[in-house]
Amino acid sequence: MPFGPRGGDALDAALDDRDALGFVFIGRGPDPNLRYLTGREFDTTVVYVRVAGESHLRVPSTIETPEIPGVTTRIDDKPPGKAAATVLGSEATSGTVLAPQTIPHDAALHLESAGYDLASTPVLNEVRAVKDDDERAAIETVQRAARRGIARAAEILADATTDDRTLVWDGAPLSTERIRRQVNVALAIEGVDAAGATSVDVGGRERSGKTAAEDDTSAVVLRADDPVVVSVAPRGRDGYRSALARTFVVDADGGWERRAHVACDAARDVALVEAGPGADAAFVGSEIRAETAAFGFSPSEEVARDVGGGIGLSLRESPPLDGDTELAAGNVVRVRTAVSDPENGRIELVDVMAIDDDGPTFLGDPPTSLDPAAWSQ
Repeated sequence: MPFGPRGGDALDAALDDRDALGFVFIGRGPDPNLRYLTGREFDTTVVYVRVAGESHLRVPSTIETPEIPGVTTRIDDKPPGKAAATVLGSEATSGTVLAPQTIPHDAALHLESAGYDLASTPVLNEVRAVKDDDERAAIETVQRAARRGIARAAEILADATTDDRTLVWDGAPLSTERIRRQVNVALAIEGVDAAGATSVDVGGRERSGKTAAEDDTSAVVLRADDPVVVSVAPRGRDGYRSALARTFVVDADGGWERRAHVACDAARDVALVEAGPGADAAFVGSEIRAETAAFGFSPSEEVARDVGGGIGLSLRESPPLDGDTELAAGNVVRVRTAVSDPENGRIELVDVMAIDDDGPTFLGDPPTSLDPAAWSQ
Protein backbone atom coordinates (compact mmCIF):
# COMPACT_ATOMS: atom_id res chain seq x y z
CA MET A 1 0.00 0.00 0.00
CA PRO A 2 1.62 3.27 -1.07
CA PHE A 3 -0.05 5.14 1.78
CA GLY A 4 0.28 2.67 4.59
CA PRO A 5 2.58 3.21 7.59
CA ARG A 6 5.79 5.11 6.96
CA GLY A 7 8.99 6.00 8.76
CA GLY A 8 9.88 2.66 10.37
CA ASP A 9 13.37 2.45 8.88
CA ALA A 10 14.18 6.02 9.88
CA LEU A 11 12.98 5.37 13.43
CA ASP A 12 15.10 2.23 13.65
CA ALA A 13 18.15 4.18 12.47
CA ALA A 14 17.53 6.87 15.07
CA LEU A 15 17.18 4.24 17.80
CA ASP A 16 20.44 2.58 16.75
CA ASP A 17 22.22 5.92 16.62
CA ARG A 18 21.11 6.83 20.15
CA ASP A 19 21.38 3.26 21.52
CA ALA A 20 17.74 3.60 22.53
CA LEU A 21 15.16 0.95 23.34
CA GLY A 22 12.18 2.36 21.50
CA PHE A 23 10.25 5.31 20.12
CA VAL A 24 6.90 6.55 21.46
CA PHE A 25 4.41 8.86 19.79
CA ILE A 26 1.01 9.82 21.16
CA GLY A 27 -1.37 11.51 18.77
CA ARG A 28 -4.97 12.27 18.02
CA GLY A 29 -7.27 12.95 15.09
CA PRO A 30 -5.77 14.71 12.05
CA ASP A 31 -2.25 14.89 13.52
CA PRO A 32 -0.01 14.64 10.40
CA ASN A 33 2.68 12.73 12.29
CA LEU A 34 0.14 10.12 13.33
CA ARG A 35 -1.11 9.83 9.78
CA TYR A 36 2.45 9.43 8.56
CA LEU A 37 3.21 6.64 11.04
CA THR A 38 -0.05 4.73 10.60
CA GLY A 39 -1.42 5.74 7.20
CA ARG A 40 -4.73 6.91 8.66
CA GLU A 41 -6.49 9.35 10.99
CA PHE A 42 -8.22 8.61 14.30
CA ASP A 43 -11.00 10.32 16.22
CA THR A 44 -9.36 9.65 19.56
CA THR A 45 -5.97 9.54 21.23
CA VAL A 46 -3.85 6.54 20.23
CA VAL A 47 -0.36 5.32 21.16
CA TYR A 48 2.31 4.37 18.63
CA VAL A 49 5.43 2.51 19.75
CA ARG A 50 8.37 1.38 17.63
CA VAL A 51 10.50 -1.26 19.35
CA ALA A 52 12.74 -4.08 18.08
CA GLY A 53 12.03 -3.17 14.46
CA GLU A 54 8.27 -3.50 14.84
CA SER A 55 5.41 -1.00 15.04
CA HIS A 56 2.72 -1.26 17.69
CA LEU A 57 -0.51 0.70 18.06
CA ARG A 58 -2.66 0.86 21.15
CA VAL A 59 -6.19 2.20 20.80
CA PRO A 60 -9.06 2.62 23.30
CA SER A 61 -12.06 0.32 23.30
CA THR A 62 -14.27 3.21 22.16
CA ILE A 63 -13.25 2.58 18.53
CA GLU A 64 -13.14 -0.48 16.33
CA THR A 65 -9.70 -2.07 16.25
CA PRO A 66 -8.16 -1.00 12.92
CA GLU A 67 -6.31 -3.42 10.67
CA ILE A 68 -3.10 -1.73 9.54
CA PRO A 69 -0.57 -3.69 7.48
CA GLY A 70 2.73 -4.11 9.32
CA VAL A 71 1.38 -2.72 12.61
CA THR A 72 0.35 -4.79 15.62
CA THR A 73 -2.80 -3.19 16.99
CA ARG A 74 -4.42 -3.94 20.33
CA ILE A 75 -7.11 -2.45 22.57
CA ASP A 76 -5.71 -0.77 25.69
CA ASP A 77 -7.76 1.58 27.87
CA LYS A 78 -4.90 2.51 30.20
CA PRO A 79 -3.59 6.10 30.10
CA PRO A 80 -1.38 6.58 27.01
CA GLY A 81 1.91 6.64 28.94
CA LYS A 82 1.08 3.42 30.76
CA ALA A 83 -0.06 1.77 27.52
CA ALA A 84 3.27 2.70 25.91
CA ALA A 85 5.19 1.38 28.92
CA THR A 86 3.37 -1.94 28.61
CA VAL A 87 4.53 -2.33 25.01
CA LEU A 88 8.10 -1.35 25.88
CA GLY A 89 8.06 -3.74 28.84
CA SER A 90 7.74 -6.72 26.52
CA GLU A 91 11.27 -5.91 25.35
CA ALA A 92 12.96 -4.37 28.42
CA THR A 93 11.96 -2.76 31.70
CA SER A 94 14.42 0.10 31.44
CA GLY A 95 16.42 2.04 28.87
CA THR A 96 16.33 5.20 26.78
CA VAL A 97 13.09 5.94 24.95
CA LEU A 98 12.93 8.51 22.15
CA ALA A 99 9.89 10.74 21.72
CA PRO A 100 9.02 14.09 20.09
CA GLN A 101 9.19 17.17 22.31
CA THR A 102 5.41 17.37 22.04
CA ILE A 103 4.78 14.17 24.02
CA PRO A 104 2.07 14.92 26.64
CA HIS A 105 3.47 15.70 30.08
CA ASP A 106 1.42 13.05 31.86
CA ALA A 107 2.56 10.39 29.40
CA ALA A 108 6.18 11.39 29.96
CA LEU A 109 5.71 11.09 33.72
CA HIS A 110 4.19 7.61 33.36
CA LEU A 111 7.08 6.43 31.21
CA GLU A 112 9.68 7.83 33.60
CA SER A 113 7.95 6.31 36.62
CA ALA A 114 8.00 2.97 34.80
CA GLY A 115 11.80 3.17 34.66
CA TYR A 116 12.49 4.63 31.22
CA ASP A 117 14.69 7.62 30.40
CA LEU A 118 13.04 9.95 27.88
CA ALA A 119 15.07 11.73 25.20
CA SER A 120 13.64 14.05 22.56
CA THR A 121 14.21 13.44 18.85
CA PRO A 122 13.43 15.44 15.69
CA VAL A 123 13.40 12.28 13.56
CA LEU A 124 9.77 12.67 12.45
CA ASN A 125 10.36 16.19 11.15
CA GLU A 126 13.50 15.04 9.38
CA VAL A 127 12.06 11.95 7.72
CA ARG A 128 8.84 13.70 6.67
CA ALA A 129 10.88 16.46 5.02
CA VAL A 130 12.09 14.06 2.31
CA LYS A 131 9.22 12.71 0.23
CA ASP A 132 9.31 9.35 -1.48
CA ASP A 133 7.97 8.83 -5.01
CA ASP A 134 4.42 8.08 -3.86
CA GLU A 135 4.28 11.16 -1.64
CA ARG A 136 5.63 13.35 -4.44
CA ALA A 137 3.02 11.93 -6.84
CA ALA A 138 0.23 12.56 -4.31
CA ILE A 139 1.26 16.20 -3.87
CA GLU A 140 1.57 16.64 -7.63
CA THR A 141 -1.94 15.25 -8.14
CA VAL A 142 -3.40 17.72 -5.65
CA GLN A 143 -1.42 20.54 -7.24
CA ARG A 144 -3.01 19.76 -10.59
CA ALA A 145 -6.40 20.06 -8.92
CA ALA A 146 -5.30 23.35 -7.34
CA ARG A 147 -4.37 24.64 -10.77
CA ARG A 148 -7.84 23.82 -12.08
CA GLY A 149 -9.36 25.63 -9.11
CA ILE A 150 -7.35 28.78 -9.85
CA ALA A 151 -8.14 28.37 -13.55
CA ARG A 152 -11.83 28.54 -12.71
CA ALA A 153 -11.31 31.88 -11.00
CA ALA A 154 -9.33 33.14 -13.98
CA GLU A 155 -12.08 31.99 -16.36
CA ILE A 156 -14.74 33.88 -14.40
CA LEU A 157 -12.66 37.06 -14.25
CA ALA A 158 -11.82 36.85 -17.95
CA ASP A 159 -15.52 36.45 -18.84
CA ALA A 160 -16.67 39.29 -16.60
CA THR A 161 -17.95 42.53 -18.11
CA THR A 162 -17.88 45.99 -16.55
CA ASP A 163 -20.64 48.31 -15.47
CA ASP A 164 -19.21 51.65 -14.35
CA ARG A 165 -15.97 49.81 -13.39
CA THR A 166 -17.86 47.17 -11.40
CA LEU A 167 -17.31 43.63 -12.62
CA VAL A 168 -20.44 41.73 -13.66
CA TRP A 169 -20.61 37.99 -14.22
CA ASP A 170 -23.57 35.76 -14.98
CA GLY A 171 -25.97 38.65 -14.70
CA ALA A 172 -24.92 39.96 -11.28
CA PRO A 173 -22.10 41.94 -9.68
CA LEU A 174 -19.06 39.71 -9.19
CA SER A 175 -17.86 39.38 -5.60
CA THR A 176 -15.03 37.63 -3.83
CA GLU A 177 -17.53 35.20 -2.33
CA ARG A 178 -18.96 34.16 -5.69
CA ILE A 179 -15.46 33.39 -6.94
CA ARG A 180 -14.57 31.48 -3.79
CA ARG A 181 -17.62 29.26 -4.11
CA GLN A 182 -16.93 28.55 -7.78
CA VAL A 183 -13.31 27.67 -7.01
CA ASN A 184 -14.42 25.24 -4.29
CA VAL A 185 -16.86 23.61 -6.72
CA ALA A 186 -13.99 23.11 -9.17
CA LEU A 187 -11.85 21.56 -6.44
CA ALA A 188 -14.68 19.22 -5.45
CA ILE A 189 -15.07 18.09 -9.05
CA GLU A 190 -11.36 17.26 -9.02
CA GLY A 191 -11.92 15.05 -5.98
CA VAL A 192 -9.97 17.09 -3.43
CA ASP A 193 -11.05 18.79 -0.21
CA ALA A 194 -10.81 22.58 -0.16
CA ALA A 195 -9.87 22.14 3.53
CA GLY A 196 -11.35 25.52 4.40
CA ALA A 197 -8.29 27.15 2.90
CA THR A 198 -9.70 28.82 -0.22
CA SER A 199 -9.54 32.60 0.03
CA VAL A 200 -10.13 35.55 -2.25
CA ASP A 201 -8.65 38.91 -1.24
CA VAL A 202 -9.19 42.29 -2.82
CA GLY A 203 -6.81 45.14 -2.21
CA GLY A 204 -6.20 43.94 1.33
CA ARG A 205 -9.52 45.48 2.33
CA GLU A 206 -11.45 42.36 3.20
CA ARG A 207 -11.03 38.63 3.12
CA SER A 208 -13.42 35.98 1.90
CA GLY A 209 -13.45 32.40 3.09
CA LYS A 210 -15.15 32.94 6.46
CA THR A 211 -17.93 30.90 8.00
CA ALA A 212 -21.26 30.49 6.26
CA ALA A 213 -22.87 32.97 8.65
CA GLU A 214 -20.31 35.62 7.71
CA ASP A 215 -20.33 35.09 3.94
CA ASP A 216 -22.85 37.82 3.13
CA THR A 217 -20.86 40.45 5.04
CA SER A 218 -17.42 39.25 3.95
CA ALA A 219 -18.13 39.40 0.21
CA VAL A 220 -16.53 42.33 -1.61
CA VAL A 221 -17.86 43.44 -4.99
CA LEU A 222 -14.99 43.63 -7.46
CA ARG A 223 -13.86 46.57 -9.55
CA ALA A 224 -12.02 46.22 -12.85
CA ASP A 225 -8.80 47.63 -11.41
CA ASP A 226 -8.80 45.54 -8.20
CA PRO A 227 -5.86 43.17 -7.66
CA VAL A 228 -7.64 39.90 -6.81
CA VAL A 229 -5.57 37.32 -4.91
CA VAL A 230 -6.99 33.82 -5.25
CA SER A 231 -5.38 31.26 -2.94
CA VAL A 232 -6.06 27.54 -2.50
CA ALA A 233 -4.47 24.84 -0.37
CA PRO A 234 -6.52 21.67 -0.95
CA ARG A 235 -6.07 18.26 0.64
CA GLY A 236 -6.06 15.02 -1.35
CA ARG A 237 -7.69 11.77 -0.32
CA ASP A 238 -4.41 10.51 1.16
CA GLY A 239 -4.01 13.62 3.31
CA TYR A 240 -1.33 15.37 1.26
CA ARG A 241 -1.68 19.10 0.63
CA SER A 242 -0.76 21.49 -2.13
CA ALA A 243 -0.72 25.28 -2.37
CA LEU A 244 -1.25 27.72 -5.19
CA ALA A 245 -2.02 31.44 -5.31
CA ARG A 246 -2.27 33.89 -8.15
CA THR A 247 -3.14 37.58 -8.41
CA PHE A 248 -5.36 38.84 -11.23
CA VAL A 249 -6.29 42.33 -12.41
CA VAL A 250 -8.95 42.55 -15.11
CA ASP A 251 -8.00 46.07 -16.22
CA ALA A 252 -4.61 47.01 -14.80
CA ASP A 253 -3.48 50.60 -15.14
CA GLY A 254 0.20 49.65 -15.26
CA GLY A 255 1.04 51.27 -11.95
CA TRP A 256 1.83 49.84 -8.54
CA GLU A 257 0.38 46.40 -9.20
CA ARG A 258 2.50 45.92 -12.33
CA ARG A 259 5.72 46.79 -10.52
CA ALA A 260 4.80 44.61 -7.56
CA HIS A 261 3.94 41.70 -9.84
CA VAL A 262 7.24 41.96 -11.70
CA ALA A 263 9.03 41.90 -8.34
CA CYS A 264 7.15 38.80 -7.16
CA ASP A 265 7.64 36.99 -10.46
CA ALA A 266 11.37 37.77 -10.42
CA ALA A 267 11.69 36.53 -6.84
CA ARG A 268 9.87 33.34 -7.86
CA ASP A 269 12.49 32.81 -10.57
CA VAL A 270 15.27 33.32 -8.02
CA ALA A 271 13.96 30.33 -6.09
CA LEU A 272 14.53 28.18 -9.20
CA VAL A 273 18.11 29.39 -9.38
CA GLU A 274 19.07 29.14 -5.71
CA ALA A 275 17.11 26.15 -4.42
CA GLY A 276 18.75 22.79 -5.01
CA PRO A 277 20.27 19.87 -3.14
CA GLY A 278 22.78 21.19 -0.62
CA ALA A 279 21.53 24.80 -0.76
CA ASP A 280 21.17 26.64 2.53
CA ALA A 281 17.43 27.02 3.13
CA ALA A 282 17.79 30.33 4.96
CA PHE A 283 19.90 31.72 2.11
CA VAL A 284 17.20 30.78 -0.40
CA GLY A 285 14.61 32.58 1.72
CA SER A 286 16.77 35.68 2.07
CA GLU A 287 17.41 35.77 -1.69
CA ILE A 288 13.67 35.63 -2.38
CA ARG A 289 13.12 38.59 -0.07
CA ALA A 290 16.12 40.50 -1.43
CA GLU A 291 14.99 40.09 -5.04
CA THR A 292 11.51 41.33 -4.17
CA ALA A 293 12.93 44.34 -2.32
CA ALA A 294 15.25 45.13 -5.25
CA PHE A 295 12.29 46.59 -7.13
CA GLY A 296 11.95 49.40 -4.61
CA PHE A 297 9.82 47.80 -1.92
CA SER A 298 10.66 48.12 1.73
CA PRO A 299 11.96 44.77 3.02
CA SER A 300 10.76 45.59 6.53
CA GLU A 301 7.27 46.85 5.67
CA GLU A 302 6.13 45.63 2.25
CA VAL A 303 7.95 42.39 1.40
CA ALA A 304 6.38 39.25 2.86
CA ARG A 305 8.27 37.59 5.69
CA ASP A 306 6.67 34.23 4.96
CA VAL A 307 8.47 32.92 1.88
CA GLY A 308 7.49 29.30 2.40
CA GLY A 309 8.84 25.96 3.49
CA GLY A 310 8.09 22.27 3.38
CA ILE A 311 4.63 20.99 2.48
CA GLY A 312 3.15 17.51 2.69
CA LEU A 313 0.65 16.16 5.18
CA SER A 314 0.52 19.69 6.56
CA LEU A 315 0.90 23.08 4.93
CA ARG A 316 3.93 23.97 7.01
CA GLU A 317 6.60 21.43 7.75
CA SER A 318 10.34 20.99 7.37
CA PRO A 319 12.41 22.43 5.84
CA PRO A 320 11.44 26.08 6.46
CA LEU A 321 12.96 28.57 4.03
CA ASP A 322 14.26 30.61 6.94
CA GLY A 323 15.75 27.79 8.99
CA ASP A 324 19.24 26.52 9.63
CA THR A 325 19.17 23.50 7.33
CA GLU A 326 20.27 22.34 3.92
CA LEU A 327 17.81 21.51 1.18
CA ALA A 328 17.90 17.93 -0.05
CA ALA A 329 16.66 15.93 -3.01
CA GLY A 330 13.15 14.82 -2.12
CA ASN A 331 12.16 18.06 -0.38
CA VAL A 332 8.88 19.56 -1.58
CA VAL A 333 8.41 23.17 -0.55
CA ARG A 334 5.86 25.93 -0.79
CA VAL A 335 7.38 29.08 -2.33
CA ARG A 336 5.63 32.38 -1.60
CA THR A 337 6.47 35.83 -2.94
CA ALA A 338 4.28 38.76 -1.94
CA VAL A 339 4.23 42.53 -1.64
CA SER A 340 1.66 44.42 0.43
CA ASP A 341 0.71 48.09 0.58
CA PRO A 342 -2.04 49.61 2.74
CA GLU A 343 -3.40 51.69 -0.16
CA ASN A 344 -2.82 49.44 -3.15
CA GLY A 345 -3.42 46.02 -1.66
CA ARG A 346 -1.34 42.89 -2.16
CA ILE A 347 0.27 40.99 -5.00
CA GLU A 348 1.02 37.35 -4.19
CA LEU A 349 2.30 34.25 -5.99
CA VAL A 350 2.46 30.83 -4.34
CA ASP A 351 3.76 27.63 -5.90
CA VAL A 352 4.94 24.19 -4.87
CA MET A 353 8.53 23.34 -5.77
CA ALA A 354 10.02 19.86 -5.84
CA ILE A 355 13.76 19.50 -5.39
CA ASP A 356 15.34 16.69 -7.37
CA ASP A 357 18.92 15.56 -7.77
CA ASP A 358 19.26 17.72 -10.88
CA GLY A 359 17.61 20.80 -9.37
CA PRO A 360 14.20 22.31 -8.52
CA THR A 361 11.00 22.44 -10.57
CA PHE A 362 7.62 24.02 -9.96
CA LEU A 363 4.91 21.36 -9.98
CA GLY A 364 2.44 22.12 -12.76
CA ASP A 365 4.23 25.41 -13.51
CA PRO A 366 1.00 27.41 -14.01
CA PRO A 367 0.96 30.88 -15.62
CA THR A 368 1.90 33.85 -13.45
CA SER A 369 0.34 36.63 -15.53
CA LEU A 370 -1.85 39.31 -13.95
CA ASP A 371 -4.18 38.91 -16.95
CA PRO A 372 -6.74 36.18 -16.22
CA ALA A 373 -7.15 35.56 -19.95
CA ALA A 374 -3.60 34.13 -20.00
CA TRP A 375 -4.94 30.97 -18.38
CA SER A 376 -7.01 30.15 -21.46
CA GLN A 377 -4.14 30.51 -23.92
